[in-house]
Amino acid sequence: MTPRWLPTIAITGSRLLRAELRTVEQQSGHDFEYADSVPAGRRYASRRPLIIIGSDLVARVRKPLSCRGIVVVATVNPPDARVWTHAGRVGATYVIVLPTACSWLAEHLLREARSR
Repeated sequence: MTPRWLPTIAITGSRLLRAELRTVEQQSGHDFEYADSVPAGRRYASRRPLIIIGSDLVARVRKPLSCRGIVVVATVNPPDARVWTHAGRVGATYVIVLPTACSWLAEHLLREARSR
């Protein structure tokens, strides 16, 4: 039996970051699941096409995150050195600043959907 497909998960407690991610949802036509904590976000993570972890929670991740696609750290402010360090530790491919990267993220989601 093929495992059930799961949508992108955004792991963040930041209301501002969630608002920016909702813009990406609208632009891409994809709905995200949201988790307020790292343990909740890890649920079925390996079957997700994309994990977005907010800069507000990335320091709490102890083991690398893995999924079927990429892990992205998202922030609404320019990232400092700590964010980059945490991003490397959790296995993130990209660090993005929203809303600047909204279009990039929406395009990534659309490309991923076409490849399915």
